[in-house]
Amino acid sequence: MSRGQNAVHVMPWNWPAAEGVLATLLDRVDGSRAEPQLLVVTADAENAAQAAAEIVRIAGDRDVRVVAATASPRAARLLRQFPAQVITGAPAELVALMQGSALKPENVRGVLFAWLDTILDTPDALPLETLLGELPKEGARVVLATEVTPALEALVERYARRARRVSEAAPAADVAPLSAEYVAVSDASRLVTLRRLLDALDLPRAVLYARNAALREQAASVARALGYPGDAVRVSGGAAGESNDPLVLVELPGSREELRSLIGSAARRIYALVLPSQLGSLRALLGGGTAVPVTLLDAAERARGRDAALRASLRDVLANGDVRREVLALEPLLAEHDAIEVAAAALKLLEQQRPARAASATTSAQPMQRLFVNLGEKDGVRPQEIVNAVITEAGIPGSQVGKVEVRDTHTLVEVAASVAGLVAEKLTGSVVRGRRVQARVDAPRDSRDGGRPARGGPPRGDRPMRSGPPRGDRPVRSGPSRGAPRGDRPDRSERSDRPARSFDKPRKFDRGGAAGRPPRPRRDDA
Repeated sequence: MSRGQNAVHVMPWNWPAAEGVLATLLDRVDGSRAEPQLLVVTADAENAAQAAAEIVRIAGDRDVRVVAATASPRAARLLRQFPAQVITGAPAELVALMQGSALKPENVRGVLFAWLDTILDTPDALPLETLLGELPKEGARVVLATEVTPALEALVERYARRARRVSEAAPAADVAPLSAEYVAVSDASRLVTLRRLLDALDLPRAVLYARNAALREQAASVARALGYPGDAVRVSGGAAGESNDPLVLVELPGSREELRSLIGSAARRIYALVLPSQLGSLRALLGGGTAVPVTLLDAAERARGRDAALRASLRDVLANGDVRREVLALEPLLAEHDAIEVAAAALKLLEQQRPARAASATTSAQPMQRLFVNLGEKDGVRPQEIVNAVITEAGIPGSQVGKVEVRDTHTLVEVAASVAGLVAEKLTGSVVRGRRVQARVDAPRDSRDGGRPARGGPPRGDRPMRSGPPRGDRPVRSGPSRGAPRGDRPDRSERSDRPARSFDKPRKFDRGGAAGRPPRPRRDDA
């Protein structure tokens, strides 16, 4: 592998479509050398696992070991015990392996950046610079990208100079763009979503497409389990024939030309199962056509009731904002839930956060009462969980919840004084963080003592009058006032009303006597 073998491939985000690139790099791996020779840099752990699975499939019976660095501690332990020739992982995980000496960069002969444009949109862009700085410059660097962005161009110019460009040709001017409907999935939920899609569409006939032979067999099993005969729902890895049966893309084709040859001359409806990160690739395959999401029926039922203004705001963000980072963050959830359910959960969190943020501004106009709740930091409770419990259990709006102070063993939460008793009653008995809640109105400090007077006696205004004549009738003390100047005060020697003070008086503790004075007689001596 030499620097002249640097290359940039522009293709849809699809591992089967990158099979040729992976196979070429694997051919240059020396199986007799038990050391990392090929790195596959991905956007996250999920893609690292997909890349490792694809490499294992391509390698077949060859003596090539692959480690997916989805977690650097596990990968480091495996690499020390069982060295591997190929490592896949996100930049941060690969850098951690280098820092722990589990991966020695001088042995790496080639690097594949799997859809580098998406990596640059994540926080891993910074570790990527560190990784590139450690890798040897003489190794081949191959870049896969869905599109060539300015940031990608700058990185390629810096670390993969004179890289040759391999890109599918632009569509002919007379070729009309295609349109498709899609469902967002994860690799783990692909077949489950296929079943739900067939249920929702109720297609009498269809063609299921997949490049991967194992995936084609799994898709055929799903169709047979639903009761479709083989001639009604066909599974294909190539051309779909000249009929106009709807085409279901269980996975994306490798290029725009491959999609058009798959469709043929027939006018078909196209449905696609895509990873969220593949939406840009799907639009590129369609050649400028529209990609509309399919709303599955059961998910639609759970998502009803959202108001039109909120939907309009979301449309505006999707049309004008950049949400690729958020798409990558939510993608793992699609293994367990439908995309519309994930969006609904995010929306619910947003709605719960709004009253907490606005509480300080909306509660100042009404009197507040503090509640004592028996859960605190030791129970792992957070302020938002207390706010959610108050709103849910008592059924009050968020505007009636004020400041929340989570302390070590308890929490103080302010609510509108008019509903404080109701909130305490409804909140008591509920469960937060697996603990049963006890809530009560937090009494002021002066009323917690049962009406006892404060230390030092009753308030000054309630103290009884001192005995004796009123202050105004008391005799005035003779002598100068305390504030009189010292020069106006009489000398001590001139005070005739006091006897002269004797300094020869024996002290009380002087039992043994002092020189020149007899000892003080004891009581029994008298």
